[in-house]
Amino acid sequence: MANQVTATGNLFKLEKTGQPTKYFNKRDVSVTFRGDTVQVASEYLEDVVEYSIASFMASTDGTTFTAYSTEDAIFNFFGTQIGVNTSENESASLAFTGYSHSGAFADKPLDNNYVWEAGAGVSYTQSDVDAELWKVFSLSNAVHLAVDNPYWSTPTPSGTTGIGLFQGANLPNDVSSLFEFDYNFDTNYPSASGTGFEGTTGRIKLNDAVYGDQLRVRFDFNVIPQIANTTVEPALWYSNRNDNDDITFTFPLTAQPIFYGQGTVGRSFLNRVDISAWITSNEDVNALTLPAIKSDNPVIIQPLGLLVTLIR
Repeated sequence: MANQVTATGNLFKLEKTGQPTKYFNKRDVSVTFRGDTVQVASEYLEDVVEYSIASFMASTDGTTFTAYSTEDAIFNFFGTQIGVNTSENESASLAFTGYSHSGAFADKPLDNNYVWEAGAGVSYTQSDVDAELWKVFSLSNAVHLAVDNPYWSTPTPSGTTGIGLFQGANLPNDVSSLFEFDYNFDTNYPSASGTGFEGTTGRIKLNDAVYGDQLRVRFDFNVIPQIANTTVEPALWYSNRNDNDDITFTFPLTAQPIFYGQGTVGRSFLNRVDISAWITSNEDVNALTLPAIKSDNPVIIQPLGLLVTLIR
C-alpha cells in the first residue's frame, strides 16, 4: 500500500504502508506540521495519520497522484478540498485548528492508580442540592503526570509533560497548551469570595486563543444517581477577566440537562457532553474556566476526561 491521501466526496481516504486504510470526514480534519512530517488528524475519531512532507502524495480522483513536498503545497491541497481560502497564508484556518486531552481531575483516587472504583466518586450532597450549587472540578499536575501518558509509539510522542495526553501534538499552531495544571485560584485571588472558583486548582487555558476561535469542550464523566427522577446539568463554569485579571462576570455555560428516571438508582452512566463558547474579546482570551455540574438530587460524579478543541 502506498503512502497517499485521496480526496473523495466529503471524505479524505488515508493510506499508509502497514496500516489499515482510514477515512476522515473533511469537516473534522486538522493538519499540523511537526519537523519533517505532516500529521492529518480527525477530531471526531480522535485519530491521526503521519506522513513525511518530502514524499507526501495526494489525489482528487484516486488515479493520478501528485507530489506535494512542501508545507505550503500540502496546506493548499487540504485547504482547497475543504473550501478554505489558502492564499496569503489564509490556510491557517485549516491548519491552526487543534485539540488537547487530559484526564487529570484532582479528585481521582490515589489508592487505585487514579481509576474510579464502582460506587466511588465526588458526592453531590443534599446540602449542595439545597444550595443549588455548581460543583466545579479541579485539575491537578500530579494526576496529569500520572495519567496523561501516551499509549502509542507511532507517531513518536514528544515526551513533553505539562501539556496533556498528546504532549503537544495536535495543538493549534501558536498554541503552547490548552491546560494549566498547576494554576491555583486561591493563590492568585487570596481575598476572593463567591466566584465558585474558590479552592480550585488547574484551568482550561485560553491565553493563546485568537479572536474568532470557537472553544469546544467535551466533558466525559460518569453519573451514579442516588434518587430516581434526577436531572443533572453539565456546564463550563466561566469567569471573564479583563487585562488586569480582574474577574468581570461569572456564569455557567450550560449543556443540555440529562434526566435519570426510574430504574437508574445506583447504576453508572457514562456521559460525553459537548459544551461550546465563542472567543471574541480580550476578556474571553483571559477567561477562567473549568467543568462543573449541578443536580436537583444527590448524585455521585466520576470525572474522567476533557477533550478541549479550538476551532478556527
